[in-house]
Amino acid sequence: MDSIVIIVLAVILLALIILNNIKLLPPPQPVPVVGGCAGTQYGCCPDGITSKMNIYGTNCPGYIPRPKPIRGCAGTIYGCCPNSTIPKLNPYGTNCPGYPPPPPPPPPQPVIGGCSGTQYGCCPNGTTIKTSPQGTNCPNYPQPIGGCAGTIYGCCPNSTIPKYNSQGSNCQTM
Repeated sequence: MDSIVIIVLAVILLALIILNNIKLLPPPQPVPVVGGCAGTQYGCCPDGITSKMNIYGTNCPGYIPRPKPIRGCAGTIYGCCPNSTIPKLNPYGTNCPGYPPPPPPPPPQPVIGGCSGTQYGCCPNGTTIKTSPQGTNCPNYPQPIGGCAGTIYGCCPNSTIPKYNSQGSNCQTM
């Protein structure tokens, strides 16, 4: 029995020596691509031939740079106050130092036949003609708080007039 144990241990020892001396192959390394768009750092231009020299492809044929944002007075809605870099807050520049106030609006034209001679009558001021049954063009017409987003159904197309329902049935008369 001792000889069997010795033979088993010798076989195990021999197997361990053999396994210890076997060299396993290293994992395969990716082969670098030479040439073509995949072989460049940033790929190719849209023409598929020219390689990009940066991520934006500024050297590519037909490259169009992005427009730069307009700064200063030209980048404001109403420009700047005269002889200043202060942006105007409205077309008249009422916030500009020493700038004259806007001219008063022209007086309303008298309605022939009075308010009863119009399709929708007059606004509460008695002189402005309503352009809709709701009088949305009337001075001091209540505007929704938060704009169109502050209404349940939004506003009529191309308008700040709130819709009365999801179909906007009040918008059709405008």
